[in-house]
Order: sequence, then C-alpha cells, then structure tokens
Amino acid sequence: MPITRHSKKRIYTKAKGTVYSLPHDEEERDRLTLQNSILLKTYDNRVLHAPVELSDNDWVLDSGSGTGIWLQDLAQQTAAKPVYVGIDIEPALTPEPLFLPQNMKFETHSVTNLPAQWTNRFTVVHQRLLIAALRRQEWEQAIDEIYRVLKPGGWVQLFEMKVWTSGPTLAKQLELMYQHSDTMGTMWRDITQRLPDFLQRSGFVNIREDVRRTPLGAWADQDGVDGSANMLGLMEGLKLHVLDGGGYGIVKTEAEYDNLTEQVLKELDSTPGSGINWSMFLAQKPFCRY
Repeated sequence: MPITRHSKKRIYTKAKGTVYSLPHDEEERDRLTLQNSILLKTYDNRVLHAPVELSDNDWVLDSGSGTGIWLQDLAQQTAAKPVYVGIDIEPALTPEPLFLPQNMKFETHSVTNLPAQWTNRFTVVHQRLLIAALRRQEWEQAIDEIYRVLKPGGWVQLFEMKVWTSGPTLAKQLELMYQHSDTMGTMWRDITQRLPDFLQRSGFVNIREDVRRTPLGAWADQDGVDGSANMLGLMEGLKLHVLDGGGYGIVKTEAEYDNLTEQVLKELDSTPGSGINWSMFLAQKPFCRY
C-alpha cells in the first residue's frame, strides 16, 4: 500500500543543506509560543540563567531564534540595554523590525558558520531546541562557533529535550521519531548525553546541567494539557517527513499516523506520571586558554 501524503498543507524551510524537519508557519508559531511558556514556568520564570549581569556594553546572541520570543522576554527582564542579535536559517517567523527596540535585530545565519567579525564579541549565547536541526558533525561545528564568538569569560546557555515517558504507545511514537532522526542524521536519541563532551572538547569550562520535568496529560490539569498540546503539535509538524520516509515500519499511512497520535494523547491523559525531561546546559569560555 502506498504512503498517503500529508493532507494538511504546512510550510517548511527552503534553506539549502538543512535537515530541519519542522514547519515555519503560523501553526508552528503558536506551538513555539506555548513551548516558550512551558519552559519559562518550568525554569522559575527566568529567561537568563547564566551568572551574568548584563550591561549596555554587552552583546547577546540567540541562535535558532525562531519567533524571537526568547530575546524579547530577556529584554523585558533586563534593565540594561545590551545589543540583542537573533539568528536563524529561516526568517519566516522573525519579528517585523518595525516592532523591535533599537538594540535588537535579527539576521539570517547558520550557527555552524557565524560571521568572522563576531569573534570574541558576545557575553551570552543562547540556543534552544535545535534537536531537529543539526546533524552530529554540525553540532560539533556549532559548539565550536559558539565558543569562538563568545568573549573570554562569556557563557553559553543551551536547552534540549531529554526524554518523554508514559507507556507503550508513547514509546512506539518515540521510536518512530528516533528512526526518522537516525535517517536524517540528527541526534534525538542522545544529544543531551553528548553535549557535555562537545562543550568540553571545544574548550568550555564550568559545565553544568539542570534537568527539570514537566507533566504530560490531563491528569496534571492545565500544565499537563499544555504539555500534551506542545508534544502533539511537534508530532503533527514531523508527519510529512515521517511519511515521506516510508513510516519506518511503524506506520504505513497518514491515517495510521494520526491514529497513533490520538492513542498517545489517550495514554498521556490516563497515565499519571507521564512527562518530559528537559536539560539546560550552562558553560563558560575561559578568560585565558592555555
């Protein structure tokens, strides 16, 4: 039986060379906004966790900025007015310049190849959830580039998904995503296990990890409902690429994919303790490298 193509039209990036498999459209904007709210609440409603007191002379880089919401949240929590720069390979979700403060701008770049003139410029580099965007070798390139553009003593702040847990249905869905990731060369299975090694190899010190958990499912009231909505939105965004990949022996048609997603939601709602673990990594570029 042939694979049924994705019946809902979604908009994906046309950037050359990328394996990024999530959409860049208004539906994805809504999901990213929800995800941002979840992460803010999970991490104490703090945007910047690096031990830095920003001043007007500092520069802050947000890699994979998407909608730009992280930089805008940081600007609201920061009394000083540093230079804020957001970068993404796809500008579709970037805020309109007309509505931005004068000290904030967004540019189209890949974190694997940042401008040469940015060497030793930034006090903080933030990057969040590029798990679907970077292949293994690109992760290593990205961490090297982040190290280069940080000024001595500067900090990187990285967020990634660690693992989802519930029951056998979610495990099946997760294996589907892992199979897709393996085919694309990305690192859904183990990125949070490998990031400390990547950071250390690039020269970072004071590496620390903060793991937190958010609930999934109606059993956890609104927090759980929001968590499920974010996860199911992610599954919906990946559907086209999973079907184009043949379903990896787990699903054969779009109807089967949708049915699996529905069963995941039922399992989450009826399985107390279902949740997702997130990892936040902080690491510092040393003042001197010997």
